[in-house]
Amino acid sequence: MFRTERFLSVVNPDTGLPAWYFLTREGRRGPFSSKTNAQLALYQYVADYARQGLACRRTRLLANS
Repeated sequence: MFRTERFLSVVNPDTGLPAWYFLTREGRRGPFSSKTNAQLALYQYVADYARQGLACRRTRLLANS
């Protein structure tokens, strides 16, 4: 299976602090103040997507585990 990194960090030029994002097929989501917050938001995103019936069977299984 091909898997890509879903999280990225960029430095906010105004504050010098990292801003975290996660990537989906629909685009980039964020910014988040930490990778942990981005991960939690991704889990919620996947769960919401599965609940709406828009996810494939594998994603629905992951969301329910």
